[in-house]
Amino acid sequence: MIRTWMLTPLFLPVKGGTEVHVYNLSKELLKLSVDVEVHTTRDTYEERGVLKPFEIIDGIRVIRHPRTWKFNKEPDLLHFHNLGRKFSAWNLYTFWFTLLESRFHDIPMVMTPHDIFVVNRGAILNALQKYMGNRVHRIIAVSEWEREEMIRKGFQGSKIVTIPNGVEDRVFEYPTTQGTHDYLFYLARISPEKNQLFAIRCIKDIDIKLMLAGQVRDREYFQLLMSTVKELGLENRVKYLGQVTDEEKYALMDGSLATILTSEVEADPLVIKEAMVRGVPVIVGDRAKVLPTLVKDRVNGFVVSNCEQLKQAVESLRDPNLRKEIGERNREISKNWRWREVSLKVLELYKSLV
Repeated sequence: MIRTWMLTPLFLPVKGGTEVHVYNLSKELLKLSVDVEVHTTRDTYEERGVLKPFEIIDGIRVIRHPRTWKFNKEPDLLHFHNLGRKFSAWNLYTFWFTLLESRFHDIPMVMTPHDIFVVNRGAILNALQKYMGNRVHRIIAVSEWEREEMIRKGFQGSKIVTIPNGVEDRVFEYPTTQGTHDYLFYLARISPEKNQLFAIRCIKDIDIKLMLAGQVRDREYFQLLMSTVKELGLENRVKYLGQVTDEEKYALMDGSLATILTSEVEADPLVIKEAMVRGVPVIVGDRAKVLPTLVKDRVNGFVVSNCEQLKQAVESLRDPNLRKEIGERNREISKNWRWREVSLKVLELYKSLV
């Protein structure tokens, strides 16, 4: 049995893309007889040290540390995920361990960066991440685009394997909800790189509502969004719903004209993949370069770069026949995106290292 530590700065009940990825991967690996522990902090996006030190979530042992994890000789393999807060104690120890301490331990190390290796985080962090990438045994890219970008930035291509994000079985199986198709649904953490501001500003001149949902990670940015809604007189057409349950999420997707995401940066956007599984049209921006590789303009959705293009996409999707055609294409594209398939590929990678 392989004993694996999943190392992630944040974990459930925080439900961003990385946290959901680690949860689903851990749950499926447990079914495959991998002994998984999640090591994380006691933090949420907005509060420090508020979560339980130890918890079992759907069979996953979750150990929450006050500030950072510490290595001991228990695991057979370390699997790192993301390094969100730049110079946190968690990140500094992770860099120190992978760059220096790991030289004294014969332990395989895997890193799933979740896009942080392809964005500019400043000269110091970029250099530390490059060194870390050279020290770990494998890097998992969640898309071919991310893999190519890492190679372009100087990471060793021989160490990088592409294993896309999975989608939970419930997304495939939860009953479809009929809706009004008179709104766009934007589900993402409330943070500047998710760029909800673009959609809000465009809505002013488009006859459509906008439903926003997701955890607030950046309170100042959230206040900017809400003040923009007020300044543009959109209080009756733009609504922030807070965090939503899975059932609410599926109903909101199903009932929308389209699910929209115009992020500045993405690696393999789960919300767009979930919408595609459910046969929902999607609208994405072109700033996060991975989005146009997942969504082909006017084939299984729309790729937009300005408000006029977003308006044209909305008008096109008012045709129920086009909406149905795009939805059927999305279901076909996404039929093999189950987490079981993803976890089997990760297990194969683990076995090649231990």
